[in-house]
Amino acid sequence: RGSGQVKALKRDWEGEKVIVWLEYFNAPSRSKGRRFPKLKRTVTLDDVVKAAKSLNLDPEPLANIRYPRTKREGAVLVKKLGSKQKTLKALYQALLKII
Repeated sequence: RGSGQVKALKRDWEGEKVIVWLEYFNAPSRSKGRRFPKLKRTVTLDDVVKAAKSLNLDPEPLANIRYPRTKREGAVLVKKLGSKQKTLKALYQALLKII
């Protein structure tokens, strides 16, 4: 059910926004989806929204969809800063300041 929502959303914002999954910051290992070094505590949806707001990325929380690899809930739709990786790095740096 969750991945259907993502596919439906993709048509509306493709190329302009990207989904930032909480698992990018919280997964137990990189093979499970973590893209950055572990943070001091678990990142919440509110943390990512605050970080995105601080970067003026117009965040839209998506609480009811699940990360495909681990089935854990939580994602935020944000404006892109060039590439997805560049956007994620900026969010990670903002999260370091918040956490």
